[in-house]
Amino acid sequence: MVNNYWNKKINNNFNNAAHYYSNHSCVQKHFANKLMLIIKELEPQIGEWIDLGAGTGYLADLLEKNFTNIKVIRIDFSPNMLKENKKNSQTILWDLNIDLPAYINEASLITSSFCFHWLNEPEKKLRKWYSRLEPGGFLIVLFPNNKSFPEWRETCKKNNIEYSGISLPCTNIIKKFVKENEIFLIKELKYRETFPNIYKLFKSIINIGAHTTQSRRKTVSELKLMQKKWPKDQYEKVNLTWSISILILKK
Repeated sequence: MVNNYWNKKINNNFNNAAHYYSNHSCVQKHFANKLMLIIKELEPQIGEWIDLGAGTGYLADLLEKNFTNIKVIRIDFSPNMLKENKKNSQTILWDLNIDLPAYINEASLITSSFCFHWLNEPEKKLRKWYSRLEPGGFLIVLFPNNKSFPEWRETCKKNNIEYSGISLPCTNIIKKFVKENEIFLIKELKYRETFPNIYKLFKSIINIGAHTTQSRRKTVSELKLMQKKWPKDQYEKVNLTWSISILILKK
């Protein structure tokens, strides 16, 4: 079931962050470059290439730069994000909680990076997206999984503070929604960010519009406690570890 209120909150936050997103989306850019290398090795067929949840277009730009005669269709539900795409980009304003537009069919490459986990019942989207591939086509989905942010979770758990991050997909559960012979590759990668304090850490999440939560806002005393109890490295800085799943399906 689509939660319109929740979806509107997500949309508003990404819309408000669109102008600043490119300057702060370090994790997203890091993995977009990794996807670029993977796609080069796959050598997908020339045809219709689509980026779902394209945001400001960083991954689509990489694809168009590295593959000649390719124009990537960029789909996103945030009008402000799409406005940040380079001039003459082919963009479609669309809520991915709804099935893809009917005229998108037989794509040779569909990518989705850091979008999947924001959708309602994301695992069910895999089947719909996969059905839009042509024979030999690839679906590549990259998302933070439920092993992400152990430092944040443990700090909250040990100090009786509500964890305010969103629920993230479990890779093993996602696998149950696809057939074994459809899976070309599954891998998990780690990425660690370092900040001088938790205030900068949470600000980084706000800067990219990824701060939508169903939890109440933290009090000043809770934030101070988290800053005190969050594990520090040898330089007294705090870390945030991402666990990233890459799922590649081939039709």
